[in-house]
Formats: sequence, C-alpha cells, structure tokens
Amino acid sequence: MEKPKLSPDFTMEDLYSLREYNSLRRYGMTTEELIADIRQGADKGLAQIEQIRKEKTLATAQ
Repeated sequence: MEKPKLSPDFTMEDLYSLREYNSLRRYGMTTEELIADIRQGADKGLAQIEQIRKEKTLATAQ
C-alpha cells in the first residue's frame, strides 16, 4: 500500500485519501498495535506543539 500524495493546499480529497489509507493500513491490527501506532503519531504531534510553545515563549520574552 502506497502513502497518498497530499497537495500543498490539503484539500478535502487529501483528507479522504489519508483517512482511507489509515483505515486500510490499520485494518488487521490488534488493539495493542493500534494503540502503539496512534501513540507514535500523537507523540510526534505533542513534540511539535511543545517546540512551538518554547519558540513562542522565547519570542515574547525578547
């Protein structure tokens, strides 16, 4: 299965393609595998949010 190519504008079609890709990719996963897969993406997102907060704090402190 190939990852969908997303447009720079991230359209609704991109969203549908991404949802279908993840649905098919996760179809045969056990609950534990599914939780691990979701946690991996969530950890990346949380790290990005933390980085943005740090940058914002540094910018306002100057």
